[in-house]
Amino acid sequence: MRYVWRSLLFCTLMGGALLTPLSAVAAPLWLGSDIPYRVWSDPKGRLSLREAVPEIARHGTLAREVLSRGYTREVVWLRFTLAADAFDGAPLWLEIKPNFLDDIRVYYRPLSGDGSWRQRRVGDTFAAPRGDLDYRFPILKMPPPPSALGYEVVMRVATTSSLLLRIGFWQPEDFTAHATRSSAYYAFYFGLAGLSTLLALVLAILLRNRLLWSVAFMAIPYAMMASIEGFVAWSLPGAGILFQHYLISVLALLMSASLLWMPVEAIALRERVPWLYRLFVGACCLSLPLMLSIPLGFYSQAIRLQTTLHFGIGLLFLIYCLRVWIKERFRTLSFALSVGPFVVTALTLYGLLVLAGWVPFKIVFYRAWQYSLVINMLLVMGVAVYQVRQQYREAREKKLLARDLRIEREASFNQRQFMGMVAHEFRTPLAVIAGCLENLRYATDLAQARQRYARIERANDRLVQLTDNCLVDARLDAENLHLDLRPADLLEIVHSAVALIHFSDNHACQLDLDLDRSARVEAQADGLYDERPWIDAALMRIALSNVIDNAVKYSASGIIRVECRRVGTSFTLAVEDHGEGVPADRVDIIFERYRRVDSAIDTRRGFGLGLHVSRQIARAHGGELVLARNTTSGCRFVFTIPWNATKGGRA
Repeated sequence: MRYVWRSLLFCTLMGGALLTPLSAVAAPLWLGSDIPYRVWSDPKGRLSLREAVPEIARHGTLAREVLSRGYTREVVWLRFTLAADAFDGAPLWLEIKPNFLDDIRVYYRPLSGDGSWRQRRVGDTFAAPRGDLDYRFPILKMPPPPSALGYEVVMRVATTSSLLLRIGFWQPEDFTAHATRSSAYYAFYFGLAGLSTLLALVLAILLRNRLLWSVAFMAIPYAMMASIEGFVAWSLPGAGILFQHYLISVLALLMSASLLWMPVEAIALRERVPWLYRLFVGACCLSLPLMLSIPLGFYSQAIRLQTTLHFGIGLLFLIYCLRVWIKERFRTLSFALSVGPFVVTALTLYGLLVLAGWVPFKIVFYRAWQYSLVINMLLVMGVAVYQVRQQYREAREKKLLARDLRIEREASFNQRQFMGMVAHEFRTPLAVIAGCLENLRYATDLAQARQRYARIERANDRLVQLTDNCLVDARLDAENLHLDLRPADLLEIVHSAVALIHFSDNHACQLDLDLDRSARVEAQADGLYDERPWIDAALMRIALSNVIDNAVKYSASGIIRVECRRVGTSFTLAVEDHGEGVPADRVDIIFERYRRVDSAIDTRRGFGLGLHVSRQIARAHGGELVLARNTTSGCRFVFTIPWNATKGGRA
């Protein structure tokens, strides 16, 4: 994603490089700024050229700017003179912009007044070819005047759209260079806009983000701009001109809504000012029924109504932005995120006023609007992706928090059960001790006393084992657990762990203790290993005794086999029983805290801590405890512990 943004930024800068010298390549004569003209309106549009010329002379107003009258049904007449010096002995090419004018008639004759008027006609609704060149705009070739005085020119302009007329008189070679660069620039501009819109659309579909949807709908003003610049009709010969004409009318009703939607979403107006957001949505929804105004003939009234609504909403938006900036004292992040939408909205409002004919047209604002659209769209896309990333991060954190809460609830429930099991487990050996002590008061036979003492010893050992499990579990949960690592005798640990377990009459213990002493001594001679492994002997004894005790509880009878071997850089401790095995659906939980496997063989309750504590002890040493074999005829649990990999270390 980072490379996409860099590429789009690079393309934007390159587009700026292409745009900057456009005005320097060629300098045409512009009607208004270079050539003043007189303008007069014919409300009914019925006058002929002969009738209109004296009316222009008597009632026409002198103008020195681009003709912009807004949405009007009036026919507008223009009259001006074109000096012979402008031709420089070669024809002039007359370029007529923009592309939504219905009917334009150009009349010209020599200023001497001797010749008759020559007429040229172009326009979106005129069926004849559009000018003398195959270009995006109508181009009319005017030959050099026959006299040194120049031409008298009269123009008749009629349209059902906004009346905006920008006319330039070009030298042929200047126009060729300009047209080449202009077409290349706009092709690049719309390509960049299309790529950005497509990327926004894909992200909007994948991420389901309203802000990205608003960016994707920026395709509407881009399509509007492409139509005004003539690319639609140019790429669709024949009926493309008429299609482009009506497409501009439709897009004009949708454009202001799409342009305001992105700034509205960029500053989260829905959450901050709900009433203004609802007003904006209502104004946008009004655009759909207003499209009926095109075939029904009240388009100018509809577009003025919509312009008024959207201008008011945009103005409120600008005021709100200023209020936020002042309130937050132009805080960097807030200002950076809202200044782009602010500029786009301001330029959009200016464009609405131009189309309505309320303010004069300025090309510099049109260029600034073009650039602000792309730059702001890229900025908003970056903000949107950042916001989505934050939302996903928050959602992930909420999911993890919910999981931790669920685990905590389960742990709380299991702890309550654990306390009940503790009470029961401790009560049984304590009852044995209490009963034996009571009987010792009256014992007269030494054999009976010894039997009582043996029972007390077994009950005490059971209490010690239960207490050790609880204490070890608490130690393993603590942070920065320190292991008491010392050289330990594995044989002694195994014998001690086996001694803690009191086997029933149906069980026997078989020890297979092969530490491969000769191999260990040879490794020691090479300086690889110590004579004894460095482990926490007390913890390892508890871990092994838990697994052995588990084997006794879950096997009705048989031999409990305990193996101890050194394998390479580790040693293994294996405990094998002849029980009924662990059910397949319970294998994954046997090492979890407070989880037990119900069995008809097990006549004693437990904490559900034994295997959990044993595995945690193994992992604290850098090793592991696994269920190596699980069959209906028995299980095999195997410890794998490094020989001295954690010497002097911590868990």
